[in-house]
Amino acid sequence: MAELTPAVVALGMFDGVHLGHRALIERAVDEAKRRNAKPVVFTFSNHPMEVLGGGVRLLSSIPERDRILCALGIREVASVPFTRELAALSTEQFAELLLGRWRVRSLIVGYNYTCGAHGAGTPETLAQIGQERGFSVIVVPPVLFEGAPVSSTRVREALERGEAERTEQMLKRRYTLSGTIVENRRIGRRIGFPTANIEAQPNRVIPKDGVYATYACVDGAYYRAVTNIGTNPTVHGDRLTIETHLIGLDADLYGKRLTVAFRHYLRGELVFSSLDALKEQIRLDIAEADAR
Repeated sequence: MAELTPAVVALGMFDGVHLGHRALIERAVDEAKRRNAKPVVFTFSNHPMEVLGGGVRLLSSIPERDRILCALGIREVASVPFTRELAALSTEQFAELLLGRWRVRSLIVGYNYTCGAHGAGTPETLAQIGQERGFSVIVVPPVLFEGAPVSSTRVREALERGEAERTEQMLKRRYTLSGTIVENRRIGRRIGFPTANIEAQPNRVIPKDGVYATYACVDGAYYRAVTNIGTNPTVHGDRLTIETHLIGLDADLYGKRLTVAFRHYLRGELVFSSLDALKEQIRLDIAEADAR
């Protein structure tokens, strides 16, 4: 049987990889260097709430989250499905699961971390097991923003209020949505402002309806852009759309991958009296987005 790899293991869901998560990952990487071990993350490929009930909208796709974790210095992300069977494990059984994958030197957890059946596993109970099994448990305190701990919930709430700048501060990056560009009604092109449209993913946090100054990335190139989220009431839209006008680019983009990074909230969605009034407002939106 192959010898297990010495590891420092960070535990959590890490949705969005916000400032609190980053502090935890930084501590894991530092501890791994000190212990001559591999910095790894043990996490899930689906959110636990999807199994336990209630549902949750994500701040990052699983591949995006894993890429960010690796960019921060993590050398292995073990992303496993969260199941009812996994949820039913005792704290001791959960610890054994980790010890079966690595020679654990330390576990790195957040101040409010829980695991095991009914969340009975806490940093304190893990530390008791660690004393018997030869690993330490390091608890990372909360990271404060505007006087309160940063959390995925706070980031979601900021996005739902259209607070792109506050979201960026808590994530230490701009919030992004990505998707394949799909054909819509081509109304933007008919009025002189072609848009690239991506589908709203039901399991992702969608920022507040309105118009945003954004950056758009397609084919490896970046553009200043204006993105509208809403139902397009002026032209009698009946479903949520995410439409982006890439400033200075007029090309056939259908089928290409588009990533939109939200910079500033410009205005709410409005109903205009005519297409000419809508066109004039779009010109103003583009000028403001291009200048910021």
